[in-house]
Amino acid sequence: MPPIFINTDNSNKKKRIYIGDKAGGSSADVEAKIQAQIIKIIAPTSEFTTNKVDEPKGYTLFCEVTEFSKAGGDTSIKIVIEIIRFPVQFTKKHGLKGEKVMTSGELSGTASASGKTGLADAIEAIMQKIVPKTYATMIADMARR
Repeated sequence: MPPIFINTDNSNKKKRIYIGDKAGGSSADVEAKIQAQIIKIIAPTSEFTTNKVDEPKGYTLFCEVTEFSKAGGDTSIKIVIEIIRFPVQFTKKHGLKGEKVMTSGELSGTASASGKTGLADAIEAIMQKIVPKTYATMIADMARR
Protein backbone atom coordinates (compact mmCIF):
# COMPACT_ATOMS: atom_id res chain seq x y z
CA MET A 1 0.00 0.00 0.00
CA PRO A 2 1.38 3.46 -0.87
CA PRO A 3 1.82 5.99 1.94
CA ILE A 4 -1.35 7.66 3.16
CA PHE A 5 -1.53 11.28 1.99
CA ILE A 6 -1.89 13.98 4.66
CA ASN A 7 -3.22 17.25 3.25
CA THR A 8 -1.42 20.27 4.72
CA ASP A 9 -2.46 22.91 2.15
CA ASN A 10 -3.91 25.84 4.08
CA SER A 11 -3.69 28.31 1.18
CA ASN A 12 -7.43 28.51 0.38
CA LYS A 13 -8.67 31.24 2.75
CA LYS A 14 -12.30 30.10 2.33
CA LYS A 15 -11.52 26.49 3.26
CA ARG A 16 -8.82 26.81 5.91
CA ILE A 17 -7.75 23.64 7.66
CA TYR A 18 -5.86 25.40 10.45
CA ILE A 19 -7.97 27.93 12.36
CA GLY A 20 -6.09 30.21 14.74
CA ASP A 21 -8.65 33.02 14.99
CA LYS A 22 -8.77 32.89 18.82
CA ALA A 23 -5.12 33.98 18.80
CA GLY A 24 -6.11 37.39 17.42
CA GLY A 25 -3.15 39.18 15.83
CA SER A 26 -1.03 36.05 16.18
CA SER A 27 -3.46 33.85 14.22
CA ALA A 28 -1.42 33.67 11.00
CA ASP A 29 1.69 32.81 13.00
CA VAL A 30 -0.20 30.13 14.96
CA GLU A 31 -1.60 28.58 11.77
CA ALA A 32 1.86 28.51 10.15
CA LYS A 33 3.37 26.88 13.25
CA ILE A 34 0.63 24.21 13.36
CA GLN A 35 1.22 23.43 9.68
CA ALA A 36 4.99 23.23 10.15
CA GLN A 37 4.62 20.91 13.14
CA ILE A 38 2.29 18.52 11.32
CA ILE A 39 4.74 18.28 8.41
CA LYS A 40 7.68 17.81 10.81
CA ILE A 41 5.90 15.05 12.76
CA ILE A 42 4.46 13.20 9.74
CA ALA A 43 7.61 13.34 7.54
CA PRO A 44 9.64 10.62 9.32
CA THR A 45 6.77 8.09 9.35
CA SER A 46 6.80 5.63 6.46
CA GLU A 47 3.02 5.07 6.55
CA PHE A 48 2.24 8.71 5.68
CA THR A 49 3.34 11.44 3.29
CA THR A 50 2.72 15.17 2.95
CA ASN A 51 4.34 15.29 -0.51
CA LYS A 52 2.12 16.08 -3.48
CA VAL A 53 0.98 12.87 -5.19
CA ASP A 54 -1.21 12.08 -8.19
CA GLU A 55 -4.80 11.34 -7.16
CA PRO A 56 -4.15 11.66 -3.43
CA LYS A 57 -6.24 9.66 -1.00
CA GLY A 58 -5.84 10.26 2.68
CA TYR A 59 -6.76 12.71 5.40
CA THR A 60 -6.70 16.31 6.54
CA LEU A 61 -5.89 17.01 10.17
CA PHE A 62 -8.28 19.92 10.75
CA CYS A 63 -6.87 21.94 13.66
CA GLU A 64 -8.59 24.71 15.56
CA VAL A 65 -7.37 26.86 18.42
CA THR A 66 -10.25 26.80 20.91
CA GLU A 67 -8.58 28.66 23.78
CA PHE A 68 -5.81 31.25 23.73
CA SER A 69 -4.42 33.67 26.27
CA LYS A 70 -1.29 35.73 26.38
CA ALA A 71 -0.32 37.75 29.42
CA GLY A 72 3.10 39.29 29.67
CA GLY A 73 5.53 36.59 28.57
CA ASP A 74 3.17 33.68 29.29
CA THR A 75 1.15 31.97 26.58
CA SER A 76 -1.57 29.34 27.03
CA ILE A 77 -3.23 27.59 24.09
CA LYS A 78 -5.61 24.68 23.40
CA ILE A 79 -5.79 22.99 20.00
CA VAL A 80 -8.44 20.47 18.91
CA ILE A 81 -7.85 18.13 15.92
CA GLU A 82 -10.44 16.42 13.74
CA ILE A 83 -9.50 13.79 11.16
CA ILE A 84 -11.30 14.54 7.88
CA ARG A 85 -11.21 12.24 4.85
CA PHE A 86 -9.37 13.64 1.83
CA PRO A 87 -10.24 14.45 -0.90
CA VAL A 88 -13.30 16.20 0.45
CA GLN A 89 -16.50 15.17 -1.24
CA PHE A 90 -19.61 17.26 -0.70
CA THR A 91 -22.53 15.40 0.87
CA LYS A 92 -25.74 16.66 2.44
CA LYS A 93 -24.82 14.93 5.70
CA HIS A 94 -21.28 16.33 5.98
CA GLY A 95 -21.46 19.50 3.87
CA LEU A 96 -18.35 21.07 2.39
CA LYS A 97 -16.11 20.35 5.37
CA GLY A 98 -15.99 16.66 4.57
CA GLU A 99 -16.51 13.40 6.37
CA LYS A 100 -15.04 13.24 9.85
CA VAL A 101 -13.37 10.01 10.89
CA MET A 102 -14.56 8.93 14.31
CA THR A 103 -12.03 8.52 17.11
CA SER A 104 -12.29 7.15 20.61
CA GLY A 105 -12.33 10.55 22.29
CA GLU A 106 -11.45 14.15 21.60
CA LEU A 107 -8.02 14.81 20.13
CA SER A 108 -6.92 17.95 21.91
CA GLY A 109 -4.06 19.33 23.88
CA THR A 110 -3.35 22.29 26.10
CA ALA A 111 0.02 23.80 26.86
CA SER A 112 1.49 26.85 28.50
CA ALA A 113 4.92 28.32 27.93
CA SER A 114 6.90 31.46 28.67
CA GLY A 115 9.39 33.70 26.96
CA LYS A 116 10.02 34.75 23.37
CA THR A 117 9.55 31.23 22.04
CA GLY A 118 6.60 30.46 24.32
CA LEU A 119 3.98 30.31 21.58
CA ALA A 120 6.08 28.06 19.33
CA ASP A 121 7.04 25.85 22.29
CA ALA A 122 3.41 25.43 23.36
CA ILE A 123 2.24 24.54 19.84
CA GLU A 124 5.11 22.07 19.42
CA ALA A 125 4.28 20.38 22.74
CA ILE A 126 0.62 20.00 21.83
CA MET A 127 1.23 18.72 18.31
CA GLN A 128 3.94 16.26 19.44
CA LYS A 129 1.41 14.85 21.90
CA ILE A 130 -1.72 14.55 19.73
CA VAL A 131 -0.67 14.07 16.09
CA PRO A 132 0.80 10.59 16.71
CA LYS A 133 -2.51 9.60 18.34
CA THR A 134 -4.19 10.00 14.93
CA TYR A 135 -2.02 7.39 13.18
CA ALA A 136 -3.86 4.22 14.23
CA THR A 137 -7.25 5.72 13.40
CA MET A 138 -6.17 6.80 9.92
CA ILE A 139 -4.46 3.48 9.13
CA ALA A 140 -7.52 1.49 10.27
CA ASP A 141 -9.93 3.74 8.37
CA MET A 142 -7.85 3.61 5.18
CA ALA A 143 -7.97 -0.20 5.24
CA ARG A 144 -11.80 0.05 5.08
CA ARG A 145 -11.91 2.62 2.25
